[in-house]
Amino acid sequence: MMTNGTTSGWVTVATFIVGFAAGLGAGILTAPQSGARTRRQLHNLTHDLEEQTGHLVDDAKASIGRVIQLGKRLVV
Repeated sequence: MMTNGTTSGWVTVATFIVGFAAGLGAGILTAPQSGARTRRQLHNLTHDLEEQTGHLVDDAKASIGRVIQLGKRLVV
């Protein structure tokens, strides 16, 4: 079981990423530039977010794996 501090940390990181992406997306959409450049920037932003989300999921899986292993050692 994750401690409240660990859960709070993940929520903080996820909230930061979502807020950052929303602000960046709003800035890109309102910037005075061509449509092609805006689409390219949005595509790059989406790609970067997918990559970061993948890293967060991998970290969460690793943390859960460590907790499971610790639990197994405590039970034996």
